[in-house]
Amino acid sequence: MNQKKTIAALLIMIVVGISGFVVWQQFYQPEDVNPGSVSIIDDRGKNVTLTKYPPQRIVSLVPSCTEILFALGLGDKVVGVDETSDYPPEVLERVKAGNLTTVGKYSLINVELVLRLEPDLILASGAKVQGSIVESLESLGQPVVVVYPQRLDDVFSNILLIGKATGHMEQAEAVVADLQKRFQEVANKTRDSPNRPRVYAEYYFNGGFASYGSESFLNELIYMAGGVNVFTGFAGTYVTTSTEEVLKANPEIMIIAKGKMSMLCGLTPEIIKNRSGWNEIYAVQHNQIYEIGDDLLNSKGPRLATGLLELAKAIHPEIFS
Repeated sequence: MNQKKTIAALLIMIVVGISGFVVWQQFYQPEDVNPGSVSIIDDRGKNVTLTKYPPQRIVSLVPSCTEILFALGLGDKVVGVDETSDYPPEVLERVKAGNLTTVGKYSLINVELVLRLEPDLILASGAKVQGSIVESLESLGQPVVVVYPQRLDDVFSNILLIGKATGHMEQAEAVVADLQKRFQEVANKTRDSPNRPRVYAEYYFNGGFASYGSESFLNELIYMAGGVNVFTGFAGTYVTTSTEEVLKANPEIMIIAKGKMSMLCGLTPEIIKNRSGWNEIYAVQHNQIYEIGDDLLNSKGPRLATGLLELAKAIHPEIFS
């Protein structure tokens, strides 16, 4: 190992060590709680006291929270989910069998149905679309913990937060450690790559083309996978772009985030290839258009590590065979 690699390795160890200490401080500071209760600081910065601890009846209004709960081995404690929660497969199996209740759409939760489930813990999103739902539930005395990850590191923090809220901290630590290891393995392989291909990702089109800006999870994933998002200079999570802008960016790799939105508009590699003028783009000329599940690229849960690996395989096939 040469000197530069040695220094880089030491820096990684220092950063990981510091990150671990910060997480330890956040979740292990001693606190005075009554037996059978715990206080949680959620992503709003609000102190939420759970009086029935650890919770035996959990309602998840967020697909990523549902995924995290099952990853922590808490599937048997989940009594309600939103309609878009579909992972792991056991979720849909239990819904079909009638022993797991769907409480409405992500943006239109049936509050009365949630109340009838008598939850000890409700996990909700900090997005505006669930804001009024959270207010309604809290006004009725319901224990709501809000999660709202903005960056990849927030996903790790949210897993630990849910681990603490459910009394499954040890399991949460194990899941986070595994995810960090898998992320680091990809980053280590791409860090010394001599080139970073320009990457364009699209998930929908309707006049303009819907892509991802600098504040998106995918922007971070693309960089970690050894590429650079052609719209990383655009603020916001999502951006609407045009043929002229994509031609100017001339991406070397194109990614279709395959999901409900792309299927709704019929987005496929063939559609992209047949767009007027797009045959001038490097990625089209070299047939470097790939489809990756939107549920992997935007899960905000454990599956993000799988999404990162799939992205790395598309961007650097010479490294990830």
